[in-house]
Amino acid sequence: MTGTIKNEHINELCNQLVSAVRADVKAQLYERFKAEFDFQTGMHGEQLEPVKRRRGERGRDQRTFRQGSKLHKLFRAIATRKHGLNIKSLARESGMTEQSVHQGIKQLRGEGYKIVCDRKGLRRPKYKLAS
Repeated sequence: MTGTIKNEHINELCNQLVSAVRADVKAQLYERFKAEFDFQTGMHGEQLEPVKRRRGERGRDQRTFRQGSKLHKLFRAIATRKHGLNIKSLARESGMTEQSVHQGIKQLRGEGYKIVCDRKGLRRPKYKLAS
């Protein structure tokens, strides 16, 4: 009777040892896999450069306006161009009135976007996103 108790105890210790070794091996394999495949590759296996965000893009979760809304169209018109746009062009592209464009610019500035106004001579002021 005492021989079977000792064998059960030894079997239990062996099972614990095997499970600990398996967990350790699994962790090592996971680390090696993560080190080898943590980067994105191109079509031929070359490592890709990190994606650079476009001018004015702050991230999806930080925008308070909906995709496709007039304010989003206004932001997209300002953010996608390197040169400035006047109020009439912004109103035409966003589908807003000129007064609503002024309010939209004020709202975007309140959300933290740096929109600058370029005034030169007698021509209309041009609005663009500061880079």
